[in-house]
Amino acid sequence: MKLLDYEGDSLCRGGFIRVNGSFPYEKIVEFMLYETGEADRPYGLIVASGYKAGLKLVNLPGDSLASKGGVSKSWVISNWDRWIYPECEINEAYFLEQRELVIES
Repeated sequence: MKLLDYEGDSLCRGGFIRVNGSFPYEKIVEFMLYETGEADRPYGLIVASGYKAGLKLVNLPGDSLASKGGVSKSWVISNWDRWIYPECEINEAYFLEQRELVIES
């Protein structure tokens, strides 16, 4: 679902943000929210797709925290161009709370 349509107030670790990519990323790129282990910047985004998968995009500042845990959705929307991915408009970003692992037998 589009990030702007997501009804939750916070984005939790393991959630994915999918955007239209531009160089040096592929046409579509996904970032996963992760816990950094740092007290002052507890959450960040890591590249989860393509050639750059596994590389850190950003550790988010402390003011991004939601009151009940995770990252504030309203903070992400307000700070999209500064902290997240200005190469893609916020109205074209998608959010997935979690991925379902499909195992073929």
